[in-house]
Amino acid sequence: MRRLGAGVAAAVLVVAGGVPASAVDGTLPGGIGIAVDIETPLPDTVIPKGTTTVVGTASIGTRTATPRTSLVYVLDSSGSLSQAGWDAEKQAVAQFHREVAQQPYLGVGTVGLAAFSTTGRVFWTGQAAGPQFQNALAALQWQDGSTNFTAGLRAGTEAAKATTEPRSLMIFLSDGRDNHALENFEGALSQVPERVDIHTVAFGPDAECGNGPRSLKRMADATGGTCVKASEVGDLPAVLGTLFPSELQRLTLTVDGGPELPITDITPALPQPGPRQVRYTVETPPLDVGNHPLCVTAHGTDHAGRGKVTDCTNVIIREPAPGTTTAVPTTSATPTSPGSPPPTAALPGNRQVSVIPRGGVDTGDGTAAP
Repeated sequence: MRRLGAGVAAAVLVVAGGVPASAVDGTLPGGIGIAVDIETPLPDTVIPKGTTTVVGTASIGTRTATPRTSLVYVLDSSGSLSQAGWDAEKQAVAQFHREVAQQPYLGVGTVGLAAFSTTGRVFWTGQAAGPQFQNALAALQWQDGSTNFTAGLRAGTEAAKATTEPRSLMIFLSDGRDNHALENFEGALSQVPERVDIHTVAFGPDAECGNGPRSLKRMADATGGTCVKASEVGDLPAVLGTLFPSELQRLTLTVDGGPELPITDITPALPQPGPRQVRYTVETPPLDVGNHPLCVTAHGTDHAGRGKVTDCTNVIIREPAPGTTTAVPTTSATPTSPGSPPPTAALPGNRQVSVIPRGGVDTGDGTAAP
């Protein structure tokens, strides 16, 4: 995203002694959740020398996000549309709002609705959930005027300023080109708040993203958004749906803080669009005596950039006592604390659970991860 940095500090979770933790949840730059969980081995499992198997899950967009985003729709109501085109534009926005914008994992709190032709106007602001938005959209009347991007931009900015979420996304639709050259387009663009990104949509045979100073592309580029093209009004629902992608891209394992090793045994195979959960299995390299932190990182992206979240566990390999042989591994949930005599279940080759610091969250800054 443009002028909003990630700005979310990494979180570190600590598990109480003897109690396995749940998944570590993070948030991608656009607000969509990403999570990873190491199910086994449990923290401070005692294992024999050699490799060990790490098993767990990772997900993207599977939990309800805290509302932190507002959404503003700005509809083109100019005469080039005709009544039928206007009705189709409204139907496409209604479908997108119902199928995408209202999904809990996007975290959309409030919504604004504006339209423009020769002039622009805010018609409604309120909660994304519930029927009120759809009722307000259905009641909008075709204005049948010229195409004034500046008027639409001002109306959309007014609607965005009426919302209180820390970030706002404006969807600006048009079937034509701006024909009000005397309007102060750059002045209106400069009034768009820092927290607002504008995604523009050019639809119909006469519309283009363009490269000029008064184009839909200029509006998007100046605010960190994108411009997309729909050849016909009927293509709008599919094109609108591409504005808020999320993807779980890859999983990696680190051992003892070493380099990231790719995890390839994943079901279903990555990458996967959100919302989705996957299961993974990975073998570590051979391990020797000592403590070995094992960390799994899930890498993902949403419409505002890349991010990652990490979960860690620890395994222990102890020197065998003189005159003993390595036992066949068994499982125990008996906790122990460092420095205390180990219970029978904690003898070499057996497992137990203790305190272990877990992984943290890196929300990314919108730039490509290494």
